[in-house]
Amino acid sequence: MDPPGTVEGSAPSRRRSLIGVSVVVLVLSLVAFIRVGSWLVVADPLTESDAIVVLSGAVPYRAMGGARLYQEGWAPEVWLTRATGIEEYQAMAELGIEQLIDADYNREILEHLGVPADAIRAIPTPVRNTLDEIRATADMLSETGGESVIIVTSPYHTRRSRALWRRAIGRSPRLSVQPAHEDPFEPARWWRSSSDIALVAKELLGLLNAWLGSPIEPRGTSNLEDT
Repeated sequence: MDPPGTVEGSAPSRRRSLIGVSVVVLVLSLVAFIRVGSWLVVADPLTESDAIVVLSGAVPYRAMGGARLYQEGWAPEVWLTRATGIEEYQAMAELGIEQLIDADYNREILEHLGVPADAIRAIPTPVRNTLDEIRATADMLSETGGESVIIVTSPYHTRRSRALWRRAIGRSPRLSVQPAHEDPFEPARWWRSSSDIALVAKELLGLLNAWLGSPIEPRGTSNLEDT
């Protein structure tokens, strides 16, 4: 038989332990919440490559990052993906209105920043999402005999881009993912901006979709970094 007072004395102890565990879990959850924006951002080691690929979306920042890497001498060409066939462009075409795509703007930005016109190439395969861009880039490398590529995208989009490449393409051709530091996204303070909150939420869902093998297909959007 337990001595008198044992049960009464253990209840407060259990409550204190439960409170302590709850505080630890709360603190760890808060730290994870704060750091998730920085966790999304990855940068691979830079090596000389066959091409720099500017993914569609986030105009003008990704093209600005591509121009910077070109000027630093990391690759002799800059390739642009062509987002076509998506809902907004189709609707404009039906109205008889010419709609410029991201590749058109990115070409102008690159040339404005000193990239020679003959060093800029459009990947011919139309794309709808990041996975399409990854596959089109790998196909272009295969056709040109390339062995390595640098992909430039928004900081928050780098981890997912690398995950999609590794799942769809593997380790060869060699990939270096680079964030466009010109992008205003603030990874260490992402929760202070409604637009950054939306981007982080979409990237986390996109990463989950990528890890599951991309079972969810996009309906079509002009912001490829969101799909």
